[in-house]
Amino acid sequence: MASINDLRAAKRVIRSQVLQLGLGGQVIGRRPTLSVHAAVGNAGRNVHAVGIGRKRTAENTGNDLAVRLYVVQKLPESLLSPRDRLPTEINGIPTDVVEADPAYLLVKRRSKKPAPAGGPKAAAASCSTRRREKQRPVVAGISAGHRDITAGTLGTFCRSMRLTDDPSATYVLSNNHVFANVNAALIGDPLYQQGPADGGTYLEHFANLHRFVEIQMGGVTPNRVDAALGILLGGVGHVPEICSIGEIVGTKEPEAEMLVRKHGRTTGYSEGKIDDIEYDALVGMDHNDPSVVALFEDQLRIVTTTSEPFGLGGDSGSAVVDRTEAAIVGLYFAGPASGTYGVANKIDHVLTELEIGIP
Repeated sequence: MASINDLRAAKRVIRSQVLQLGLGGQVIGRRPTLSVHAAVGNAGRNVHAVGIGRKRTAENTGNDLAVRLYVVQKLPESLLSPRDRLPTEINGIPTDVVEADPAYLLVKRRSKKPAPAGGPKAAAASCSTRRREKQRPVVAGISAGHRDITAGTLGTFCRSMRLTDDPSATYVLSNNHVFANVNAALIGDPLYQQGPADGGTYLEHFANLHRFVEIQMGGVTPNRVDAALGILLGGVGHVPEICSIGEIVGTKEPEAEMLVRKHGRTTGYSEGKIDDIEYDALVGMDHNDPSVVALFEDQLRIVTTTSEPFGLGGDSGSAVVDRTEAAIVGLYFAGPASGTYGVANKIDHVLTELEIGIP
């Protein structure tokens, strides 16, 4: 079996060859009428992500790790020109071609549809049935967002490790695109719980934007996190728990095939499995503008383990938690419209780049 370092080296080789959708590849931004999905298809080879995961066969998923190549459409080799054929191995490392839709940010798009029922454990938790409503004291895993967005999810409560910050303050974690409006917000801007799409106004002001990690656009310079930090207002009570999951004990390293769970604003409680441990993907940052694309590297790809989506629009910012203990492994931020899989930042990258601690 190949070592993880050999797999990473092979992944770097193939990524440099096929993951060229962004402005550097002269596809996105040149065809403004195309969706990101269509633009990937026109970029050649159909590849929108590469990663490392268990090699799949027609019958099952094996035990050996392979470099995965994610394509919009998997075609028979006979229909492909020689230049568009993907390699079966890279320096002796096997590859695995996986058909999947590209991922987009999962901020809530405006809709008047009622909230879907929660997942397996949500029915017993009143915080889940009210996850789109204002809740005081505040819990994590419910509707929140910057005043200028629609709605996302308050991921968890945390501490700032930056020496210049107030060590006694309570901080709240979510995505940049939920709390900082994809780099457009100003430090100190108000954050609402519930989010604006769910009726939140200045009366639901519960925290201020404290800092965020800027997202590099264009699909060339890689990002590791879509993350932002708010500081809870004095006088706003909170319970240091994630709705339907409970109190968080800390963080842990994610592993391939790890069973995980989350609670988000739209789908409530859901369960999944880490399917890819080193996922590099071109992510559409705006459903309506295919020129807005960012490259994310060293992410987690999570597939649903039930008949329900793992996450949908509005679930962005949810903490991804190990199913065997209440330890956070990732921060959810993107996925396809179907919700069949999602993409999460590794929590260690979030802790480092935002300078925070959990719990």
